[in-house]
Amino acid sequence: MNNEFNPNGQFDGWNASPYGYGEVNNEFYKKLAEKEQERLDLKRIGSRGGLAIIMYIAVSYIVSFALVMAAQFFPKLSRIYTEDNLAMAYDIIVTILAIAVPFLLMHLSLRRRKQAEILPFGTTYNSEAAKYLVMMFTAIMIFSAIAINYISSFIQAFLGIEFTSSSGGTVLAGASGTFMGILSIAVLPALIEETAIRGILLQPLRKYGDGFAIVLSAAFFSIMHGNMVQIPYTFVGGLLLGYLAVATGSIWPSVIMHFINNLYSVFVMSASDNLGDFASVAVTLLMLAIFAVTGIYGAYKYYKMGYKVKLSKGESQLTLGERLRAFVGNVPCIAAIIIIFFITMSNIIF
Repeated sequence: MNNEFNPNGQFDGWNASPYGYGEVNNEFYKKLAEKEQERLDLKRIGSRGGLAIIMYIAVSYIVSFALVMAAQFFPKLSRIYTEDNLAMAYDIIVTILAIAVPFLLMHLSLRRRKQAEILPFGTTYNSEAAKYLVMMFTAIMIFSAIAINYISSFIQAFLGIEFTSSSGGTVLAGASGTFMGILSIAVLPALIEETAIRGILLQPLRKYGDGFAIVLSAAFFSIMHGNMVQIPYTFVGGLLLGYLAVATGSIWPSVIMHFINNLYSVFVMSASDNLGDFASVAVTLLMLAIFAVTGIYGAYKYYKMGYKVKLSKGESQLTLGERLRAFVGNVPCIAAIIIIFFITMSNIIF
């Protein structure tokens, strides 16, 4: 059949149709293909994140087991378990091997697929707004942690259970102990965890919506701790840190806020270990007063600035449920969740 739409009388697919159905169907299948590609990309991010958590757990146990075995042949290595400064040096090594390396591999894998974003280690959008947000959010993070701990204590007493944690117990004796505490508890975790979670994990997820990226990265951040002592308040803290990274356009404010939060713990621990319980209470009250004042001041100044942050909804064609299923519904991510669940349950005394 010859006509003005197909003068050669040849069938040329939907594009040759004179009735216009071809363009509609092409658009439909194009969107279908785009959605499927988005699903695959998101699944890839979730699977790489799941693998990073599995590697984090595996490396932690392997290094610990290797140390125990090595101590059988080199007894001096057992000092790591008895000398707090050596224990903190060991924690630094484990943090690098168990968190930095797996998430770096995740970043390289995503970059090879052209899914990794440039890590925002540059300047903030607005330095004044970033400063006031850090002041405000740090206060919220610390006081919310206190409130959550009280709620957690009530729940434990009501249910007759106890939440335990493998962390803690380190004595920060003297100036050297305090210095090692600052390095292993405040400096290194702030740098490595923020790069891993608010950088490598959160940034590629922003394509699917800033809110989606902030919540998922906060969930990953919290469950990595593997115990109910830390999971609730680290989730809240993760939301604040994620929002801060997105709102300021840089990871540095999140690093600073994370550092200040952990430094507060170090100072309280050091005061207790070196000066006694009374000094620890005094330091705690003094620092809480400082956080309250600076938090209120930061909130007031930020409000007066009139600075507005609008979270992007992303460009995804997937629904929220489809995004969640794509991110979580893969073998590595499911395996990581199951492993973390059993580790968390093992830290609950019934």
